[in-house]
Formats: sequence, C-alpha cells, structure tokens
Amino acid sequence: MSATFVREHSSEDFTAIIAELQRKPLAINPDRFVAGPGRSQAFGVIRRWSYRPWLSRNTWLHSELWALLLEFAAKFDLMSYDAIQINDDYKSAPHRDKGNEGLSYIVAFGDFDGGHLNVSGTDYDIKLKGHLFNGSEEEHFTRPWSGHRYSLVFFNIAWPTKFLPRYSVSCRAVEDGLEVSDSYDESVTVLDRKGHIVRNVKQGKPVLWIGKLSKAGQKSQILTGPPTPDHEHHES
Repeated sequence: MSATFVREHSSEDFTAIIAELQRKPLAINPDRFVAGPGRSQAFGVIRRWSYRPWLSRNTWLHSELWALLLEFAAKFDLMSYDAIQINDDYKSAPHRDKGNEGLSYIVAFGDFDGGHLNVSGTDYDIKLKGHLFNGSEEEHFTRPWSGHRYSLVFFNIAWPTKFLPRYSVSCRAVEDGLEVSDSYDESVTVLDRKGHIVRNVKQGKPVLWIGKLSKAGQKSQILTGPPTPDHEHHES
C-alpha cells in the first residue's frame, strides 16, 4: 500500500513534546543494527529478545514524555498501538521493521526542510502530515534534511507465539512513580525511575512464564520485579 496520508497536524501539536525532548534528551540507541544507531527510542510495550513483551525502560525513565505521547494519541484518536518510536534527528538507513506487525502511523515535526520518508522507492512528505504504512513489509528510509527533525511512529509489535495469547500492559503516572497494570499475571505495581518496584498495589498471581534465563513453571518474574532492562530489544 506504500504510505497513505491520514491527517495534517499543526506545529503547536508538538510544542510540549519538543520542549520535553530538549529538557531531557533521549539516549543514543546503539542496538538498531539495520537502520543504524542514533537517538531513536521506543516507549510502551516492546519485544525483548526471548523475554515476554513488556514496557520499554524509556517509559519510566521519561514518564513525563510518555504522558505527553499518550495525550497526543488520545487527542487524535490514533490507531491501536503497542508502542511509540521517537526519532530525534535520526536518519534511518533502508530497512524493514521485522519486529512489527501491520500498519504504523508516522509523522515528522520540527524546524527542518527535506527529510521525506521513502517507502518502496517513493518519497512522502511527512512533515506535520500523518501517514499510515506497513514498515514490516515495505523497505523504508529517511531522505537527508537540514535543520532539526523529529518523528513519531505508532506501531504494533509482532507478538511472539510462545507468549500468546496477547495481554495488556498499561500504565499511568502517580505521585510516587509509574503505576503499571499487567494483565499477564493481573498485578498492579508502582515503579520508580530505575524500574524498581516501589510498592505493590495488587499482588500478581503465580503463572507460568518462559524466558531465556528461566525454567518452565517458576513464578512470574513480575512478582519480584520487572525483567532487567539489559535484555530489551527493539528493531523498528
């Protein structure tokens, strides 16, 4: 389908997001082996090597930014999504999003010229223009630009078969951290900015889980704390 135009945005839609990105810049992501390293980070529920899908550490490290992204998505009634990729002056090489599934919503913003999205050989102007495209099936990359270019990509992950059926992991900001509701084991916990559990709102039930360093039958890892962020992985 290449890229399909959906709606126009105004620069004011991104004022608060840009201010927060400038206040607390994203870290360089060295793990985008195909698209290339740079300031490109995922928020929300992502794939994490052989561990079960769960929240990206950016979600609690940048909880104020996460709240702004949720507000943006709600304001424009965007497609259902698992995660949001934020790109800060990030020029992607040609690639396919092998860990994604279905359509993604993309929009670029900032003070820049150029920087079109190329999908399957066709350039699309996505500055303040939201487009849908299937990044898992169609090769895409970013054209050169001048200035400072940001972009958001809302996407669904390809859910690992061994962790089906799908479950939800949602969160909201509370006074002492990020409250996470995890339907995997029906737990509700509050995390600090390091991803450590501050308190249990609702104790999770013992469930079977499968992980690279686990044995079948042991209790869900969320009962003693989220899996270590060192095992995160996302390729988009």
